[in-house]
Order: sequence, then structure tokens, then C-alpha cells
Amino acid sequence: MENLGLALASDAKRAAALIYQSDAPFYDYWFALPPELVLVNLAQLWQCDAGSYSYRNAQVLRNGDDELIAVVFHYSAGYGAQLQMSDDFEVGTLALDVGILRERQYQLDFLFPHVPKNAWYLRTIAVHEDYRNRKLGDRMLAQVCYAAREAGYASLHVDVDSCNTAALRFYIRHGFEVLVESNVQQLARFQLAASLRLVKILNRLTHS
Repeated sequence: MENLGLALASDAKRAAALIYQSDAPFYDYWFALPPELVLVNLAQLWQCDAGSYSYRNAQVLRNGDDELIAVVFHYSAGYGAQLQMSDDFEVGTLALDVGILRERQYQLDFLFPHVPKNAWYLRTIAVHEDYRNRKLGDRMLAQVCYAAREAGYASLHVDVDSCNTAALRFYIRHGFEVLVESNVQQLARFQLAASLRLVKILNRLTHS
């Protein structure tokens, strides 16, 4: 069984592609750029020392040639709040119109409900298309659940695009239930679907 390992700054190009494909409509709207330029900026954020896109906050799986084949971001709600503050600074380093980025991020934030302080948050699981249907997502999720339980958390939260039927089936199969659906009227004309917050109970006492 592959175990999650440390990510490297040098994984940037492959990691950016995985992050992008995990929710392309979100990133297309946020950056308002062609996909190839979205990837450039995600790769830059990956190489930053801080922030929710930084390699320092990711775990990865690699193949026999040491290539990155899957990436996951997960953390406590409290740490997620710290990451949001770091993101504001790191986004400001991009060679883009930061005012537009922040305005669009403000709108996108309404898609994602507050994560309670006693919850663990799974931001992204992404597996390279050549390695799907090998149960890598199952293994990664199992290790995320283990980490959350070991840290003393009783629930795991994740947000999923309501049109991403494959992801919804994956999480529901693993015991997640839909808690709330979030719509943002201003984003409807950009074909951004509603976001679903799913929660899995981990059967452990809540973190104090």
C-alpha cells in the first residue's frame, strides 16, 4: 500500500495540473485566464513557502519513477484559518491584477460554509488520470481519516461541486452525507455550479 509522503517544490508543474483538474471551473473563474496560464499561477503558488496551495501543506503519492501521481491537502479548521491569511499575501505576489483576484475570491468564498473549529477539513484529493481506478483515492482518504482521528477530531468536512457526480459518488460511498448546498447568484452566469458540503463522522471525541 502506497503511503502519503512529503511534497517537493520541484513537483510544481505536475501538482498544478492535478489541482486544476480537481475543480477547473473554480480556477477558470478565479484567475479569468486561459488554462495554460492558470497552471502557471497555480505552480507559482505551489512553490511558495506558505499558503493553502503550498507544497509544504500537501502530501503526495509517487510512482516507481518518483513522479507525483496524486496530491491531497487536509488540515484542522484552525490551521485552515491561518492558511487563508497566508493566501492573501501569496496571491499578492502573482503578476496579475490582485484586485480582480481578491474580488473574485470574495465571491467564491460564499460557496464554502464555515468549517467548525472542532472539524478536520479535506480540501483536495486529486489523482492523475493515468492512475485512476486503482483505489488510490480510497487509500488516501483512509489515511486522511486516520490523521484526523489521531489528532482528536470527530468529523471530516469536504466541499464538492454539485456537478461532479464522480466525486459525489466517491464520498458518499465512503460514508459522507450532504450537510448543505450553497448557491451564489452572481456566479450563475459563469456556469459555476452549487457547492455541496459533505461531512463524515469519525466516531471520535471532539477536539477540545
